[in-house]
Amino acid sequence: MKFSAFNECRQTITDEDIVRAMKKIPGYLDITPSDFMEIYRVAYDHALHRLKHAITADQIMTRQVISVPETAPLAEVVRRLADHDISGMPVVRPDDTLAGVISEKDFLSKMGGGGSPSFMHVILKCLEKTGCIAADIKKLTAAEIMSSPPVTISGTTPLFEVADIMDRHNINRVPVIDDAGRLTGIVARSDLIQTMC
Repeated sequence: MKFSAFNECRQTITDEDIVRAMKKIPGYLDITPSDFMEIYRVAYDHALHRLKHAITADQIMTRQVISVPETAPLAEVVRRLADHDISGMPVVRPDDTLAGVISEKDFLSKMGGGGSPSFMHVILKCLEKTGCIAADIKKLTAAEIMSSPPVTISGTTPLFEVADIMDRHNINRVPVIDDAGRLTGIVARSDLIQTMC
């Protein structure tokens, strides 16, 4: 989710485009195409900077966050993920502070014996082994397989920083926390896409 499309848009404008545009403007323009291009670049960069900082996480985040307590058995975690058709969610402590994040990747990692196996790797292990390898983790809790410490943002984090954080950490959602570390919302990659389209 990078903002390279903005730069590509600017780079596609040629001197010929500028001259043709200038000819369409009625009246006399005392400006050269190179002067116009420089003004355009400065104005474009200013507008892009303004737009990148205009929208913050608290404006697009989901406030009703589906989460799970860190003591929740994995069966409850899976049920909640399945019932809400989501692939991950925050894990919270009793005081509502964020303890971690649990996702399909955490389950795959635990069932695959560590590392970051693919879904097909886990299926292969199931097919080659007698019984289900999920049985090995059945008695664990959310806290025992969650990713911690979680990657988080504040409500004032600009949209472009949220996108950059998701790209850098290869994650699909990022919890929003307040100054006390309490969960206040979550921004999903789909929220970014809807906002930018």
